[in-house]
Amino acid sequence: MIVPKVWYSDEGDTINIDLGKGFLPPHYSISLEERVNEIADILYYTEKPTEIFRVSVWFDGKDIFDYFPEERGPTERRVLEVNPQARSRSKRDIGESKVLVAAGHGIYYNSKYKDWRAQRDRTNGIVEDFITPAFARLLQDYLRGRSNSTVHRARSTDISAHPDSAQPWSLMAARYHIKNVLPEHAEIWNSAGSAGATSTGEREQDIRSRPLYANHLGVDALIHLHTNAASASRRGVEVFHQPNSSDSKRLGDLALCYMRESLRTNSAYADFPVALVSSPKNHGENRLAEMPSIIAEMGFHTNPKDAVAIQSYVFQDLAMRGLEKAYRMFKEGNGCETFSATYSEVTVVSDSTRDAEIVFGGFPRFPVKYTSTVAECPSGILCVSLGGRFATAETPRTITHSCSSSQPMTMKWNVTFTDADGVKAEALSTVHCQPKA
Repeated sequence: MIVPKVWYSDEGDTINIDLGKGFLPPHYSISLEERVNEIADILYYTEKPTEIFRVSVWFDGKDIFDYFPEERGPTERRVLEVNPQARSRSKRDIGESKVLVAAGHGIYYNSKYKDWRAQRDRTNGIVEDFITPAFARLLQDYLRGRSNSTVHRARSTDISAHPDSAQPWSLMAARYHIKNVLPEHAEIWNSAGSAGATSTGEREQDIRSRPLYANHLGVDALIHLHTNAASASRRGVEVFHQPNSSDSKRLGDLALCYMRESLRTNSAYADFPVALVSSPKNHGENRLAEMPSIIAEMGFHTNPKDAVAIQSYVFQDLAMRGLEKAYRMFKEGNGCETFSATYSEVTVVSDSTRDAEIVFGGFPRFPVKYTSTVAECPSGILCVSLGGRFATAETPRTITHSCSSSQPMTMKWNVTFTDADGVKAEALSTVHCQPKA
């Protein structure tokens, strides 16, 4: 029987758990990785009301990779070998990039039951393996159209039949697609070692094949798309990054920021839970990648409310629109900044005009439209609401005001600016009208 030791870090933001050396099997596997992460999840979500940032799992005082050093990913190896500040990946010009989009899971061969099956069970009408390609298609389109990115897919998009399973290629796990396009690179699609000999060995190979394929392609980023599973009460969008990878953490945090921004443009998802920061967690999909890599969990298919959203095209589109923006902000070196607008207060002489300057914060997508409603208007005066658009980021951002009055007066409007993605910013316009001298 294993009796774990549990303690908080001195700073109080980390829970440490030591499972002992006896917990470990002779060989590393994705199944072991998943069991360790499940234990960490129990502690993390139990303590979530507190300021717990992460859960660290130890084995007789050592990290898991002290026992399985061959499984250390590129990031883990570099942390041991060099100053983390000196290990940034060389970057292409800001206008071009390569991204691998990996829809989670897919059909694999189970040697115990001698059949082809999905990696996840159907829950609330969703099979994760079959819903994630819908997110991937949308993200691919947005990355190509808005981020000027060359997009590769880990899973096939072909709807013809896979010869061995007779299932559409588009439903198959990534390892089969990669094997088909790179038959001579068994080290990518057949890399699970001794774990590959188990009944779920090809599932193990599939998870590992994705980051290894990304390394082969030399992409700038790897984005995995999943739906989550836990108790029926758990909800919301989460993102995981590899511990010790500052670039992956930055991309993960931006993913949450801009998916939250995008989802809130639709009243149906304005309150959809989205985590504030990405979580550091060891997953082979991220650990083995040589570039920034994140796992985006688009809600819990085990929660009925989340399941309804996950199956909605509107939700899928909003989430992937936000995720693309996150990648674009990442490669441009920008942070998480809310769209905002400042409307300069102006004084207008009666029967003349004056321009009010508009300053935007954040990163709106143009064109940006604006509408206004009257907030304050003197009795007996006709205050006219204004509307218009700024076609491009270079368009002069001014709005012209005029008035006609023999007495000093003040007028105010509530102004809403809406960018091309439906993201809104509110501002107050104040105009003071002065009579002619």
